[in-house]
Amino acid sequence: MTDANGNDTKKGIWSKPSTKWLLGIPLGGFIAFGLGAMALGSANYVMHETSSTEFCFGCHSHEQFIRPEYEASSHFRNTSGVQAGCADCHLPHDNWFALTWTKAVVSLDIIPELMGKISTAEKYEAHRAEMAESVWRQFKANDSKFCRSCHTREAMDFENQPKMAARSHQRAAENGETCIECHLGIVHELPENAYDILDEVVADFE
Repeated sequence: MTDANGNDTKKGIWSKPSTKWLLGIPLGGFIAFGLGAMALGSANYVMHETSSTEFCFGCHSHEQFIRPEYEASSHFRNTSGVQAGCADCHLPHDNWFALTWTKAVVSLDIIPELMGKISTAEKYEAHRAEMAESVWRQFKANDSKFCRSCHTREAMDFENQPKMAARSHQRAAENGETCIECHLGIVHELPENAYDILDEVVADFE
């Protein structure tokens, strides 16, 4: 195609773009940045809201069986007034991708809830050992990482701890033991054969 002067007006793929197109580049970038920021903000909001203790208690079994145990524990009420919720002990805090993956896996817990596997006190007690073992294996594998979000041996004042506690903490550090090998039933009631299950878990990691 040519103009009145006989010049070829057909634009090839590598032709210089028009001014209008050039102006669209920063505009498009701004829109993409805005949409990305909105998506990230929405994702963070959803992560925050679905990590609250009250959200966790939204399930029937959690409200009926876990809430009373939690509210009777020192993680809910104590002399210092420092409170730890579900997410503090069951979700990672140092990696957003790990948090996303863990929440995706944990969301599968809704399946036994919907199937009525733990819908009554009797059913819940029947599966308490199974659920406890699953969590203890996770804690043993990650060296009680979630506990260490609040409690660290480096910050412990052994001089002012009870002598037995100080010796136990120091011995655990020397032997490569982790928190749950001594601290069981901190929030949740223990199954009848708790220490037999723990021994099996520890043995599997030796």
